[in-house]
Amino acid sequence: MEQQVNSEKSDTEVHSILNDLQLPKKFKYLNELTFKEKRDFLDSFDVIFCDCDGVIWESLHDVLPGAPEAIDYLKQQGKQVIFVTNNSIIPIEVQLRKFQKCGLDVKKCDIVHPAQTICDHLKSIQFDGLIFCLTSTAFKTLLSDEGFNVVDECVTFIENLDDLRAAIYSDDPVKAVIIDVDFNLSASKLMRAHWHLKKNPECLFIGGAADTLITLDGKDVIGPGPYISVVENTSRRQALILGKPGVALRDALMQKQHLKDPQRGLFIGDSLVTDVRFGKMCGFQTLLVLSGSSTRADLQSKLPEMETPDYVVDCLADLNGLFT
Repeated sequence: MEQQVNSEKSDTEVHSILNDLQLPKKFKYLNELTFKEKRDFLDSFDVIFCDCDGVIWESLHDVLPGAPEAIDYLKQQGKQVIFVTNNSIIPIEVQLRKFQKCGLDVKKCDIVHPAQTICDHLKSIQFDGLIFCLTSTAFKTLLSDEGFNVVDECVTFIENLDDLRAAIYSDDPVKAVIIDVDFNLSASKLMRAHWHLKKNPECLFIGGAADTLITLDGKDVIGPGPYISVVENTSRRQALILGKPGVALRDALMQKQHLKDPQRGLFIGDSLVTDVRFGKMCGFQTLLVLSGSSTRADLQSKLPEMETPDYVVDCLADLNGLFT
């Protein structure tokens, strides 16, 4: 019996050793590369598509230490830098002031966010019609400023079925439904979006940010992605996603930067699900920074191929000392 126990213990120890063995990672920690490998990395791309929250900003307003210097360094190396964010809740003028405050020279055309991308898309197809939006006030304001007609919402508390009918059914000739981040989202709004899409098969269905989760005060909360999926499932309509991680955004980015080979683009982000997945879908190289929503612990789990980054750094500031 004693011999059997010792044998089992030995097997357990062997099993533990095998579990501790690290298989070769599919991604590379930039700081662990040789000088030549780092130089090869830097020479392998021309355009950088950079997320903002969790990469440049620690919160909506606080800059991450060393991030502006890293962006300046990359620009000095001849790289074009475009900021790709899912954040349309902050007006573009406010975002520009944030960049200016931390010393970065960023122009309006350097920032890509769902509200502007959707406006550009609607203009490209010469859209002329009424829009029902489940979005932020800043998003709706941009649409209005760009000349589009947005449904005026009547916010009311629903107490009975008559209230619900009044909130859902509408004679408004809506020709497009747009869903992005809406902090005042309600069941009746989703029902009305469904109603318009089912009522008019020609009604456009467009999604902006499609994150499953978004970060608030360092904690995950539900993002707009699941709500877009709800309406997709009930209406049996597929939304055109023009925010991350929608692949339709890729064409807009590549056209904007005249990028013919996606491998010459590098996508930098803090989220495995939103940023890395999006970069992989587009064919870009991907760099994950661990200063936001994804952690080292996340990297130790079994990641699907589409969420495995090509390169990893702790924070964007690490790029400042890349060759020291």
